[in-house]
Amino acid sequence: MKIYVVRHGETAWNKEEVFRGRKDVLLNDRGVGQAERTGRFFAGKKVSLICSSPLSRARQTASEIGKSCNVAVKVDDAFIDMDFGRWEGLSLPAVRKAFPESFETWRNNPHRFCIEGSETLTRVRSRSMKGLRQAISTVPKDDPSEPVIIIVTHRVICKLLALHFLGVSNRFFWKVKCDPASITLAEQAGGEMVLSMLNQTLHLQEPSDNMEYRDF
Repeated sequence: MKIYVVRHGETAWNKEEVFRGRKDVLLNDRGVGQAERTGRFFAGKKVSLICSSPLSRARQTASEIGKSCNVAVKVDDAFIDMDFGRWEGLSLPAVRKAFPESFETWRNNPHRFCIEGSETLTRVRSRSMKGLRQAISTVPKDDPSEPVIIIVTHRVICKLLALHFLGVSNRFFWKVKCDPASITLAEQAGGEMVLSMLNQTLHLQEPSDNMEYRDF
């Protein structure tokens, strides 16, 4: 089995470093182009299932993949972005100024992050893993070809799934980077999933799209 974890393309709030969370922000022009090229990466691949976060930026990206694979996209709330509570819609500098203590925790001890109205990484990882197990269980067991699952989601979920494949805790959240429209791959080896590709962006061929991103 192969599991591809895809982060949605760029939005204006990615570029401007504004916390997104559950806010339904559309892809910007660059993000649309990234989604199209991500779709082409999967063209011709035999895909068993495509799951997407319900937020528009993920569904736009998943739609391009679905068109290339001729597979319908299943929307799954398990892969929605982390709820950042009062931080959503605020810029990075604004959050740093208004919530200095909790921001310090987020940057240095993310596994301990907890503010009123937000999710914790533990909660997000738990629901994401439940969604992953459910996705795996829906793949037909009698299919002779290797099952391929694609999950289109958000930065936090991409990171947490990568940490799961590596078998490490949420305290290593900042040790993993997942850029917009990046592709991460885990493959089954024996009874375990092995991380074989992380934050791959070579499919974004245009120089303007293959840009350097801060981890946001």
